[in-house]
Amino acid sequence: MCRKDNHERRPFLINRQGSSAPTSALAQQMKMHAIESKKRRLPFHQLARSIKKNIVVVVFTCLFFVCLKIGYQIGTNLVGDDEDRSRSALRQPQLLRQQTHHHENREHSSRNQTQIVSRQPQRSELTQQMHHHGNGKPSPRNQTQVSRPVHPYEKIWPGLIVPDYMLKDPQYGIESVPAGKKACFVHVGKTAGSTVGCSLGFNLHCTSKVQAPGVLPHYTTNMFHAQMYDCDDETTTFFIFVVRHPLDRWISAFNYDNPSRDWEGFRQQFGEKHFKFRSQLYAECPFNTINDVGEALSAESNVTNVCKRRAEASIDGTEHFGCHHYFNYQFHLEAIPQNATIMTLRTEHLIEDWNSVEYNLGGGKEVLGQGNNIIAHNNVNKASDGKLKYLSEQSQRKVCEKLCNEIQTYKKILQLSINLSEKQVQESVDEVMNSCPIEALATTCNDPIPNITDKLIYSRGYMA
Repeated sequence: MCRKDNHERRPFLINRQGSSAPTSALAQQMKMHAIESKKRRLPFHQLARSIKKNIVVVVFTCLFFVCLKIGYQIGTNLVGDDEDRSRSALRQPQLLRQQTHHHENREHSSRNQTQIVSRQPQRSELTQQMHHHGNGKPSPRNQTQVSRPVHPYEKIWPGLIVPDYMLKDPQYGIESVPAGKKACFVHVGKTAGSTVGCSLGFNLHCTSKVQAPGVLPHYTTNMFHAQMYDCDDETTTFFIFVVRHPLDRWISAFNYDNPSRDWEGFRQQFGEKHFKFRSQLYAECPFNTINDVGEALSAESNVTNVCKRRAEASIDGTEHFGCHHYFNYQFHLEAIPQNATIMTLRTEHLIEDWNSVEYNLGGGKEVLGQGNNIIAHNNVNKASDGKLKYLSEQSQRKVCEKLCNEIQTYKKILQLSINLSEKQVQESVDEVMNSCPIEALATTCNDPIPNITDKLIYSRGYMA
């Protein structure tokens, strides 16, 4: 069978009679066979190419939809992240409040500290009504705190309790303040604010607390100090600032907040968190004195860029290395209502300004005599000897340059004060000129005014 089959295929190839050329019929047959074979093969190749093209199209289509899905998921996640950030932004005041709520100043070592809870605490947290004493141990809220009216600070931060040092002595009868006379005391750190606060009747760490005469102590019902905003914006008519020469205030703040004299004592008293705040400026950088900071601002300084940036931030209040640096004039001015009526007590002219504020509130003109045997100094900074106050001429110029925006804010507070005349305002500007002449005369600064929106939200807080 195999041989026969082979024999039958041969006529398609050669002539069996031995001729090398095929016969006419055979040639025609072979030609037709080739054509038919080609016709049979052609659709197969076309199909193969078509399948190949289709496979490529399918693959690229799949890849397209996969990429589209991945892009959609990424976009959804980004939107979700934005929403999370928006929700987080609403929670940030509470979260950061937990980090920065306790005022670490040594001037408040005897105060009660409030419990750290979220801005929107659960009902079970609210019912605990706990706050911390100076030793950090939790203590139940006492009956006096339960029975008293809710303070503005407690409305801004539900679940937190205004500390005792922010409260007034009951003898001042603040409930009977006439309409349109209520004042809030704006205590800017290291401006003799404790001296004034004690005289106004607040429960600060007062070594000598004598009730000042006149209506001012009675009409000043609440206080705003650093992150403790306890002014009632709806009912407060006057905001009473205490201010001081900006350079002198910064020098006092730097020395007061410097824990290098007793690092371990500071850590034990105020905790690891505030220890780290201070360490960034006073330990990690070579800043033992104010002159060290001033020298770091010069182009010839060999301090690291990180430490130079921290030196600048400690002056303009853009980073938190201590309450008195961070909560400066700009913070306190921008925290109060925009159209607030301001009166000011200048540290350098305290008796004169006290009398003018008293008179503007409807009291007498000379309620305090020039001898002043009533207002006693409290919380005096003992760490400010001659060496700690020294600034070379170059360092002083650099510090004044960085203080420029604070000096402009200081001037603005003076100019807005209804109890100060133009002559008194110019008198204080002239005092600034003695140490920072360029900045005292300037109306703008080389550095833009810092944007402190986040600081205001996280530290001052606002009613929802």
